[in-house]
Amino acid sequence: MAFFRKLQPIPATALAPGQRIMLAKTTQLGDLVISLPMAAALKRHDPHCTVILLTNRRTADIARHCPDVDEVYAAPENPAELTALLAAIRPDIFIQVNPCRRLAQCAYDAALPIRIGSLFRLYNWRRCTHLVPISSPSSGLNKRLLDLQYLRPLGIVINDAAEIPALYHLAPPQARADGKAPAAALHPAQFAQGRRSVILSPALVTARSHQWPLEFYAELIERIDPREVHWFICGTADDRASLQALLQRHASAANVTDLVGRLSLTEFMAFISQCDGLVAGSTGPLHLAAALGIHTLGLFQSRQSDVRRWRPLGPMASVLHSHVRCRGERRLQHGGSVIPCPCMTAIAPATVAEHVRGWFGPRSQPN
Repeated sequence: MAFFRKLQPIPATALAPGQRIMLAKTTQLGDLVISLPMAAALKRHDPHCTVILLTNRRTADIARHCPDVDEVYAAPENPAELTALLAAIRPDIFIQVNPCRRLAQCAYDAALPIRIGSLFRLYNWRRCTHLVPISSPSSGLNKRLLDLQYLRPLGIVINDAAEIPALYHLAPPQARADGKAPAAALHPAQFAQGRRSVILSPALVTARSHQWPLEFYAELIERIDPREVHWFICGTADDRASLQALLQRHASAANVTDLVGRLSLTEFMAFISQCDGLVAGSTGPLHLAAALGIHTLGLFQSRQSDVRRWRPLGPMASVLHSHVRCRGERRLQHGGSVIPCPCMTAIAPATVAEHVRGWFGPRSQPN
C-alpha cells in the first residue's frame, strides 16, 4: 500500500502557498531550455512560490535570465557536496526532471520532504516519495509536455503543446548603464550592414550521423543573394576543428562572419535575440532561438517520433525533415569519418534556402 500511495497526488494539506520548489535538470543546454516552461507553470499555479533550478555550471547563466526562476544553483559533481547543497537549500519539493540515480540518492540522503521522480526508474521506487508515470517517448508528445507531467502530483496538468510558447519568458541580457549591450562589440547590425542576419549552428548533434552535412550549409549560404542575408557561423571553441571545412570555404566572404568560440553562452543568448533567424540541427541553440521568439528552422531526421519529441516550440519555430527512411547509427564509421544518414542528406539545400527566403518575403536569386 505504501508504494501505491506514491502514485497519488500530493495531499492538498502538504501544498501550502509560497513553497520552495526545486527543478533538477542537470544535463545540456537544450534540455534546460526545454524544461523552463515548468517554472512558468509553477508560477502561474502559485505566484508566491519560489522556483529553484538545479542545473550544470555550463547552462546556469541561461537559467538566470528566466524571470520565472528565483534561484539557480550549479550541481556539484561530488555526491557528498551535492547532498550538502540540497540539505542547505532544503526545498519543500524536489522534482527530478532528468532521471538520474545520483540526483535521486542525494535528495534522499538530504532527507528532502517531498521528492518526485519517474515511476519507470527502479532506483526511484525507494528514494522518491512520489512517482509519476511519464508517457513513453513513442507517445508522440513533445519533450516539454513530457517534462510538464512531473508537475501532476501538484495538480498542474498541461496537455496542449500550443500552450508552450506562452510559457517561455526568457529575457536576454539588458543594456548596461553605459547604454551598451553585453555583447555590443558583436552586435549583428555591425556586421550585417542592412542585410538580414541569420545564425548557422552546424555543430554536431547527439547522433553524429544526423548532422546536416557541412557542404550543405555551404551551399545554403551560396544559394541566397549575398546582398540579402548575412550569415553568422556559431559554435563553441571545441567545435572549431570539426567546422574548419565550412569556415575556410567562406573565410573571405563579406556576408559571412565566423563567431565560433567568440561568445560566452550569455553573450550568445543576447546575440541570438538580436538576429532575424537561426538554422540548426536538433541542438541547444535551436531550442534557445525558438524560446527567444526569432525565426527558427530545425533540420531533423525522418523518424516522426523523434521529430514530434524534439521539435522546437516557439512563435516562429518550424522544422524540415525528409521522408527517406532513417538508417540510424549502423555502420557509420568509414575511414575515421561519419557517413551522414540518408534521411539527412535528402534535405536539399535548395529547400532550406527557400524556407529562409520565406521568412523575409520574396528574394531575388543570385546571378
